[in-house]
Amino acid sequence: MSFFKRSLMSIWQRKGRTSLFLGLFFIVFLLILAGFAIQESAEKSKVDARKQLGAEVRLKTDDDKLTQLVLSGKTTMEPLTKEMVEQMSDLPQVKNSSISGTVNMAKSELESVTPENESEMTLSPPPGYEMPAFEIKGTNNMTKTTDFMNHDAKIIEGEPINDKSAKNSAVVEETFAKNNHFKIGDTFTLRGVSKEEQEKEYRLKIVGIYKSEKVLAEFEKMFAASQPENQIFVDLDTFLTMGKQARISDATFYLNDPLKVEAFVKEAETKLPTEDNIFKLDAHTDQYEQMIGPLEKMSAFSSIMIKIIVVAGGLILTFLSLLSIRDRKKEVGILLALGENKGKVILQLVTEIILIGIVAFGLSFAVVGTSGQTISNVMLSQQVEKVESTLQEDEYGQEDSSIEPVDKMNLTIDKNVVSKAAALGFLLIVLTTLIPSMMIAKTDPKDLFAQKE
Repeated sequence: MSFFKRSLMSIWQRKGRTSLFLGLFFIVFLLILAGFAIQESAEKSKVDARKQLGAEVRLKTDDDKLTQLVLSGKTTMEPLTKEMVEQMSDLPQVKNSSISGTVNMAKSELESVTPENESEMTLSPPPGYEMPAFEIKGTNNMTKTTDFMNHDAKIIEGEPINDKSAKNSAVVEETFAKNNHFKIGDTFTLRGVSKEEQEKEYRLKIVGIYKSEKVLAEFEKMFAASQPENQIFVDLDTFLTMGKQARISDATFYLNDPLKVEAFVKEAETKLPTEDNIFKLDAHTDQYEQMIGPLEKMSAFSSIMIKIIVVAGGLILTFLSLLSIRDRKKEVGILLALGENKGKVILQLVTEIILIGIVAFGLSFAVVGTSGQTISNVMLSQQVEKVESTLQEDEYGQEDSSIEPVDKMNLTIDKNVVSKAAALGFLLIVLTTLIPSMMIAKTDPKDLFAQKE
């Protein structure tokens, strides 16, 4: 009789033992499957969270570093240069970039919009100082500036400023154009300060007209330069010639893949100044950490759960296998006395366990979708409750309602999860059965018969 047939007969005849092992294997496989599925699903959810934040990295001034340098007596800091930003823009992860800066200009002969609350100003300008009437916004990508991204402004005629705009190009607000009787193609002069800090006039050509619907804060209503109608967009090269104060204040890099953010930040940081660096790359890291916090903790917990199941399950299985095989010493002794190969005897004992394990794995696979989803929902909701109190606050001390921890996760059981769970589970039951089987099979048949049942 073959060892496989003897295995099937033994499984059928020892129904109590078979049920015990079947139940134990079912629990072990179910928890291992759920653990790997939770880890796999958590990783996918983290990818979705990164995609939700977008593939944008902002280069801006680090206020903490700036404060430290000022307190240390540093009076001059290296400005953010166009060359520095372009080096980062040329990195392979970058699709395009947006560079911007602002500088104020005097009124000149142009008609500007008077501030609504100008009479409420409590501070008067010093003698000989003229309050600026216009705010000049230099950019290489006008549609990516704050007002246009927030839909507070839109182009109604002509074209926006971009990296292909000719030098001395300008886009003005609709009211400004009407007050000064300007149209597309007209030129006008702004009076400002050159790089040598001497008064200088800039001749600009209107290539576009935009309409602003921006609502100002109360303090902004007191200043002419803050009025949307008095804000003029110019090309970046022209802007950078408008005095020492005309500096790049902000740069945003739009990457071709959200998952390349970390790689870009690591490489871009090498382009920043090595000494007295006051800039930082903001890849929404804080928001990302807040979003995936519950997922990280749940993934760590599931990893611990798998280890506990393997250790505890292995000890229990080894103990039960040893007891079961010790009760079959007489059977093993008879087979060995009849000349059966020890290897086949061991293979029979292991085959019995593997067959039971296959049935248990099938049952656990059938129910892991529902039970695993329930387990993950409970675990995730508990972790969300723990981290909600640590949500990032904005500059006014209010919680940022746009950033919320991931509180839902769809459990997915793919080939990777099944293969890892099956490999670990069956390795566990084979090892825990093989060791006691070899101990019995290596014993001399006479010794087996001599031992008490």
